Amino acid sequence: MKAWRLYERGMQLELVDEAIDPNEYDAEEAKKIIEIALLCTQASAATRPTMSEVVVLLKSKIFPDHLRPTMPVFVVSSLKSREDNSRSVSTTAYSSNATASISMSSAR
Repeated sequence: MKAWRLYERGMQLELVDEAIDPNEYDAEEAKKIIEIALLCTQASAATRPTMSEVVVLLKSKIFPDHLRPTMPVFVVSSLKSREDNSRSVSTTAYSSNATASISMSSAR
């Protein structure tokens, strides 16, 4: 959540390790990489870029406006006790549609 808040405030460079000299990297390139990383963490797999799209984004000089990350999805529900309506408990869970595939190859 910290990365998203910094992104919203335009403070993505706060995520860069302080041990790295700011003269040793391009600030705009670092911001672009952080935005791409946020795109890759979208809750819906359909909104995440494919690896080939990530490669194209990393190589491009300009980050397309239509590919801005959206706020991560968190599911928040409140449970109220029947005995005490003034007391409630909030729970937070992250929803993910992550998938994995494994390819096996054998030498002949």
